[in-house]
Amino acid sequence: MIKFFKLIGKFFVSIYMWTVMFLMAFIILVPNIIVLFFAKPTRVFYNVRSMLRFMFKILFIKVTLEMPEDFDYNKSYIIMPNHISFFDIPVVCACLPNHTFGIEAESHFSWPIYGYFIKKYGTLPINRKNILSSFRTFETAAKNMKEQNASLLVFPEGHRSENGKIQQLKKIPFKMAQIVKAPIVPVGLTGLYDLSPKGGFILTPKPVKVKFGKPIPVEEYEGLKPEEIAKIVRQRIIELSEDDIVPEDEKQLQNE
Repeated sequence: MIKFFKLIGKFFVSIYMWTVMFLMAFIILVPNIIVLFFAKPTRVFYNVRSMLRFMFKILFIKVTLEMPEDFDYNKSYIIMPNHISFFDIPVVCACLPNHTFGIEAESHFSWPIYGYFIKKYGTLPINRKNILSSFRTFETAAKNMKEQNASLLVFPEGHRSENGKIQQLKKIPFKMAQIVKAPIVPVGLTGLYDLSPKGGFILTPKPVKVKFGKPIPVEEYEGLKPEEIAKIVRQRIIELSEDDIVPEDEKQLQNE
C-alpha cells in the first residue's frame, strides 16, 4: 500500500513538473522571439538563462555549477557535455558562462515555435548525412563565433544515453573543432539520469550538478586525429561527472 501511494505521489509530482516545463517553454520562447526583432541574440541569451534558472527553482531542482578557478569568461569556447536526459539542454543552458549558440539537426527547425526561435536566435542547422553540408555549417559556426564573440554548445555523443552511461563520442564534432579553432571545454553532468531517464514519464526532483572542466587549448589538439581528441574529451567528461557513467563492458576490460 505504501508503494502504491508513493507511486501516485510521483505521478502527480511529474504532472506538475511537465506542466511547468511546457508553460515555461512557452513563456521563454514567445516573448524572446519578439525581443529578437529588436535586440541582438546576446541580450536574448541572458534573458533565457535567467528564466531557466527561475524555472528550476519552481521545479524544486537545485542546480549547482562548478567552474575552474581561472576560467576566462571573455573567451569563446566549444562546450561539450555528456548527454543523458531531456533536461540536459535546459540545465546546461542555465549554466553557460557567456553568450552561446548551438548546432542542431535540420528537423528541429520545423518544430512549432521552438524551430522559429532557434532560427532567429542563430542556431545553425546541420545535415549529418551530408559531409559537405556539415563542413559548411562548421565554417559558418567559426565565423559567427568570431563575429559575435560567442561560444558554441555541442553534445558530442549525438543523442541521449539509454542507460545513463557515456557513449562513444562522434568524430564529426572534433573535425568541427579543428575548423573552428577554439578551446574545448568538457562538461560533466551529475544527477540528470536520476532526474529524468530517457523515455521515462516519471520525474524525480533531485539536485543536479554541472561541472565545467579546464579548457583544452587549440595547441593541444590541433595536430591530433578526431578520434584521438574524442578519446581525451570523453575521459575528461568521465572524470568531471560524479555519477558512475562508465559502461560496464569498459570496466570489465579495465579490470582484465
